[in-house]
Amino acid sequence: MEDDRPLPPDAAPGPDEAGDAEADAVLPVVAETTTGQPAAGGLPRRELVLARDPLFREKRGYRMRLEPADLARLRELPGSKGKSDEELGEAFFDAQADRFTEALSEDVPAPADIRVVVDPYSRQAFLALERTIRAILSF
Repeated sequence: MEDDRPLPPDAAPGPDEAGDAEADAVLPVVAETTTGQPAAGGLPRRELVLARDPLFREKRGYRMRLEPADLARLRELPGSKGKSDEELGEAFFDAQADRFTEALSEDVPAPADIRVVVDPYSRQAFLALERTIRAILSF
């Protein structure tokens, strides 16, 4: 059975929001919150909070960012259960930021804005300056 109800205005990106098609296709969950109203079964109702903001990490002049779609991909990694996208992103940067800056320093002069694109299945991170991949690292 199909649901014909319209989506709320904040459920989908607006036409003025920047982003590529891949990032717009995934709206990750950052956290679950509970409301004061009970749902079926008497348990508190959970609401999903969508991530719309990227996560940044500054290191040695490089401003690295994980877009919401890439934060969502981190949920596919072992040990991610029960953690928010922000917690996963922070842990990922804690573990990898030194390696990323070392790889970038050989090819990209600082300061630079770098997008970190995550592929959890191949366990690789692609470091992109604008629309050009400058480094690929396994993690």
